[in-house]
Amino acid sequence: IVFGDNLQFLKTIYENKDPHIKDKVKGKVKLIYIDPPFATTDEFQNKEGAKAYNDKKKGAEFVEFLRKRLIVAREILADDGSIYVHLDQKMGHYIKVLMDEIFGKMKYRNEIIWHYRTGGSSKTCWSQKHDTILFYSKTDNWIFNIQKEKAYTKSKSRKAGIIDYGGGMAEFFEDELGVYNWVNARDTWDVSYINSQSAERTGYPTQKPEELIERIIKASSNEGDIVLDFFGGSGSTMAVA
Repeated sequence: IVFGDNLQFLKTIYENKDPHIKDKVKGKVKLIYIDPPFATTDEFQNKEGAKAYNDKKKGAEFVEFLRKRLIVAREILADDGSIYVHLDQKMGHYIKVLMDEIFGKMKYRNEIIWHYRTGGSSKTCWSQKHDTILFYSKTDNWIFNIQKEKAYTKSKSRKAGIIDYGGGMAEFFEDELGVYNWVNARDTWDVSYINSQSAERTGYPTQKPEELIERIIKASSNEGDIVLDFFGGSGSTMAVA
């Protein structure tokens, strides 16, 4: 864990001179996940009231702030590495253009939609209950371990067991929600937000669920790989890895 200006630290990795990390990090990072400030112009505090971070940059200043960091981040990724950038609905489309510029349009892999239920709703528009996670690879050869999810059947007659299903054999299971089979996970993720009583809650503003980050780490890295989160936040990425 390093405390300081993350741009300077990224440059230190890129220069590859510091004896603590020389030849250990540059070009060896398999996965980068970042959850940067969303240009809300707010200042955030932790549960004790201490300053956590400020999010005062907006518009072009915010885009340039991220551009400088993403340019260097790409250079320290391994050739089979990937990056996930977590954003909200207001800034996602601006940073998509930026990612296309830095990583290349052909290195775009997914726009993941994380949807959730939290308190509060709007009376003048649809309730805003999702974030966007942009997934890019560095090259055309990237690590990806397929993740599975449950697909519940609507058929009232379906039972658990192995059956002939659509011209092939499929195994169905049953739990308290119904009968399901395992399918490749989609790019829309239903992961609960961290509730106020959760054991993993640290009190850090904008903390993300460990289940969300676990999906990313399992899909885009393997045991023993280097995972980098250069915005740090509540430490969830490090805890999950």
